[in-house]
Amino acid sequence: MPITVLNRMRGGSRAFDADLLSWRDAVVANGGSVSLARLIIIDQFVFSEKAVGNWALTDDYFGLWAENAPQALTSLKQRRLAVAVNSPAFTADRDYTFNGTTSYIDTGFVANSHAVVMGISNVHIESYERTNISGVTTAIGVNSGSGRALSLYPRNGNALLPAPNMVGASYSLNTPYTSVGLSQTGRTGATTGDIYCARNGVDLTQSLSPTNLGAALPVHSLFVGASNNNGTPAQFRPASLGFVAYGAALDATQRQARFNNVQAWATSVGAQV
Repeated sequence: MPITVLNRMRGGSRAFDADLLSWRDAVVANGGSVSLARLIIIDQFVFSEKAVGNWALTDDYFGLWAENAPQALTSLKQRRLAVAVNSPAFTADRDYTFNGTTSYIDTGFVANSHAVVMGISNVHIESYERTNISGVTTAIGVNSGSGRALSLYPRNGNALLPAPNMVGASYSLNTPYTSVGLSQTGRTGATTGDIYCARNGVDLTQSLSPTNLGAALPVHSLFVGASNNNGTPAQFRPASLGFVAYGAALDATQRQARFNNVQAWATSVGAQV
């Protein structure tokens, strides 16, 4: 019999979240499995995201620190099966590691077609990096030209370079300079000033403002471990990534809550940094 209810300390018995169970079924259909222990962990994540309003503002999540590759590549909300290209290294309960030259993950998410809550001027993207890498290389990204870019460069020297459907911005990192942790960026309006960037839920200081705004969302699919540059993979990043998400803009309280929820998930599986 499928497990649908678990007795919990918080609130007694309650059903597993219906969205979570649909995701579990998709993982199984994709050739993977989800243990009871992992189901409990991700149910807590979904519960916490819904409690603060983040779930409704997010188009999708990938927990790459999964138990198996099909689980990692099945997105949590839209239940897309991503494609691992050129054999990035999967380590159970930790991450996908990319070689920095050819490997990446194609999420299959085309913002212009598949976005439900993300909008031209209402964007959020984020990635959780488990290794300290510096360079103009992309943790998560797509660029369809004319400012239509969704991408994150978690660290280039002492700066984080974000592109939440706009390009040209730079944010100063706090010392010691590192790319490790959850990098977040978003666009909240129609001007170059409508942008935010954070590391581990704490907002960063802008050092260079954007120069070009996207007037439409990208028309190519979003990549992890590289950028989809008008249909061609580029800016490969030799990083280890445990989590990515994207959707509509989050406010400061929601960004901090997202980090807390993601870090709790990471800690539960031993992937925290």
